[in-house]
Amino acid sequence: MDEEQDFAYAVSEKALRHIAETAGREVPGVVAIRSRSVSVVGGIVRVHLAVRARYGGDLHHLALAVQQRAAAVIEEMAEPEGLDISVTIEDLAFPPAE
Repeated sequence: MDEEQDFAYAVSEKALRHIAETAGREVPGVVAIRSRSVSVVGGIVRVHLAVRARYGGDLHHLALAVQQRAAAVIEEMAEPEGLDISVTIEDLAFPPAE
């Protein structure tokens, strides 16, 4: 196949979900992450992530970091035409009582 030749490929919603979840877990302060929804319409990828965060951290900064990390990895791996990632802090993990 000629490298200059055009070809089409698709990245499944399942694969995009795994990419976003894995990238989000890399952010310090994230205990768990799961996607609420992933859709691709007209080349635009929309992802909603639900985060369980450690209690005591800056939740605003954490949500932004998850959003930025997931966006960077999806853009690098899938090169979507557009990207919309929303993040919800769904739950907090408290340290064990002493």
